[in-house]
Amino acid sequence: MPGTRRYVIPLLIVFTLVGVIWAVIAVEGYSPRLGLDLRGGSSVTFVPTNPRGGAPTSEQLNTTVDIIRNRVNSKGVAESEVNLEGGHIVVSIPDVPNPDDVIAAVGTTAQLQFRPVKEVVGPSDPKYKQAPFKAVDCSKPETYSNNDNPDKDDVVLCAREEAGQLQPTANSPKLLMGKVALGGTDIASARPELATTGQGGVTTGEWQTALSFSGRGGNRFQDLTGKAACNPDGDPKREIAITLDAVVINHPPVASDVQCNVGISPPGVITGQTQAEAENLAPLISSGALPLKLEQQNRTTVSATLGADSLRAGLIGGALGIGLVFLYVLLYYRGLGMVIWVGLALAGALNVGIVILMGQWIGFTLTLAGIAGLIVAIGISADSYVVFFERLKDEVRDGKTLRTSVDRGWQRSFHTLVSANTVSFLAALLLYWLAIGPVRGFAFTLGLATLIDFFAAWFFARPAVSLLTRLRLFQEGRFVGIRAAV
Repeated sequence: MPGTRRYVIPLLIVFTLVGVIWAVIAVEGYSPRLGLDLRGGSSVTFVPTNPRGGAPTSEQLNTTVDIIRNRVNSKGVAESEVNLEGGHIVVSIPDVPNPDDVIAAVGTTAQLQFRPVKEVVGPSDPKYKQAPFKAVDCSKPETYSNNDNPDKDDVVLCAREEAGQLQPTANSPKLLMGKVALGGTDIASARPELATTGQGGVTTGEWQTALSFSGRGGNRFQDLTGKAACNPDGDPKREIAITLDAVVINHPPVASDVQCNVGISPPGVITGQTQAEAENLAPLISSGALPLKLEQQNRTTVSATLGADSLRAGLIGGALGIGLVFLYVLLYYRGLGMVIWVGLALAGALNVGIVILMGQWIGFTLTLAGIAGLIVAIGISADSYVVFFERLKDEVRDGKTLRTSVDRGWQRSFHTLVSANTVSFLAALLLYWLAIGPVRGFAFTLGLATLIDFFAAWFFARPAVSLLTRLRLFQEGRFVGIRAAV
């Protein structure tokens, strides 16, 4: 039919997009990633404070989050979340047998240890999958979480490969180490600094981590480095492993000019670092634990049964709401009401499909509040059609035919739709920025649904109505709920 191409193409775009999204979900077998309030678990909010006074810095907060995330993962807890929300640290743990033990481990003193290195193997080394190294799987924290016993000899642990990432990768190097020679309490402080030459204090441009010790710690450090110095340069036995929460965070070698059985007199330095590495390592060593003090503000526990009941109640409530909307628009707009039906179905398919994909690709978690945001968005989408159809009825009442009124009615309603969706989106954006916890899930899904509503209105509402009004049946005013049509 001449002139219909400009209406068919937008419809093809929106139907193709929905089809592709759900085809990917079906082929990959994806399902929504549910939050703790729907599948059960515990959520704890901690208020971080600086023990030295002043407000916590962003570096301290990020370091604390990294350490906590590593501790929770080391307990074998899958799909846990540790996030910064409004200056607070929120730890979310799914339904596990020992949530109290996991939460208790969050704020405890870390096991910072210095051990002599005996051997280092990489993933390409045949020994990597042989005893004693094969007992530790770097991708499974539960296999090495109990290897921080200070009296244990021949300990195997994985080493992190990048500064700022405490969790090793699946192919991280493995280190065989001896008994603990130096503990976290033996370290007085550690700070990142630029290295300087011996004369005039001129900087070399390289970064290092300066260590200061307690009286006993200084003697132990000198003895440890003195024994390591008895091994030739390049030998792994010349390295000192620094472990935190059963992960090797650094294993620097003793400098070649250090004499055997003499060692390094305090203070000591760890050289050969970038600025990022030094600034990341120093707070981990100096604190020996978390750089910030954590005070538990609140804890929410949801059983798996209660979560399932909440999900069921939310879905039933949403289905009833959609049913009432469908019934109302059918009675009021008759034939045009079916356009709203299809439009809401497309918007719902896009909303749910994108939420499922985000759960798999970026870890987005759908909570009960998020479901509420999606349900509220049904009203926003229905409003878009109501505004359009009411403008369309005004044009018909002015004496125009239904077919010629579509473009005019869309133009008159478009600015209203833009204004309404902009206000809704900005409100959702502001709420997401200021809120914490489940309220952010509500704001996120509401904002997402608002964008999708505008997309669906542009690519479906106007083209669909324009095509339908070309049919003789839809040109009858009574069939489309416009009694004054001419």
